[in-house]
Amino acid sequence: VLAGQPGFDYAEDLLEAFRLFSDAGKEAQLGAADPKGPHKRGEFPAFNRGATMGIGSRTPVAINTGYMTGILNRLVGEKAVRRMAAYQNAAFSLWAPRMHAEYKTVHDTLRNQLPHLPVNFPGVSEFCATAFNLGGNVWTFKHHDFRNWPFGWCAITALGEFDPSRSAQLVLWELKPVINFPPGATVLIPSAVITHSNTPVAEGDSRMSFTQYSAGPIFRWVKNGCRTEKEMQKDDPKGWAEMEAGKDSFYIQCLENFSTIDELLASIR
Repeated sequence: VLAGQPGFDYAEDLLEAFRLFSDAGKEAQLGAADPKGPHKRGEFPAFNRGATMGIGSRTPVAINTGYMTGILNRLVGEKAVRRMAAYQNAAFSLWAPRMHAEYKTVHDTLRNQLPHLPVNFPGVSEFCATAFNLGGNVWTFKHHDFRNWPFGWCAITALGEFDPSRSAQLVLWELKPVINFPPGATVLIPSAVITHSNTPVAEGDSRMSFTQYSAGPIFRWVKNGCRTEKEMQKDDPKGWAEMEAGKDSFYIQCLENFSTIDELLASIR
């Protein structure tokens, strides 16, 4: 979904968010490139905050924010950043209400079961994690975010001062469009299954981005009764067997969380 941006003073808030991101990079003494070198998504400095769950983990865990902890903690409390997160969440709820409800259930369960984990935007967003892409030269390599929930969306907002007809155009490889992605605009994509990238940032332009997402293993952990599959197999053999038997058709249930255009139109008539 090309979710665009609302009217009113939203554009001013996103200019403020761009300034905050720029100041954060200067405070951390970041350049245009990641100090650790190129990573899967690109060469820019990228920092994540929130909750995640990796292969082999028994429970979701807090993302390690390292030396950026203070800066990221401050950024998630800024009005301009919170408004950006709120708009991403609202666009998600508008275009995929069933899917959004599932994200809310997972997010609420996580907060209730593991209250020590960080929540980026309480009362504002149902995503479990956020990525701050800094440095002013943010464009991504061709990739897909395979650890995100494959039956959901991530929300991406572009920030900066750049010409979207020549800088950081969004490419969705399987679908084949090349999309002008202007400052302040938001897009919702199934980042785990659609290969995506940006064209490079043109000389003289400056671009950063803000992304919200939720890791796939967290959904599986919640669906298994807040435990891993191994723990479920041990604690509830019958439930585990039913879950295993339903895996071949589980994706159909998940795809039904996507709304059709007719459904969305009917809801506003």
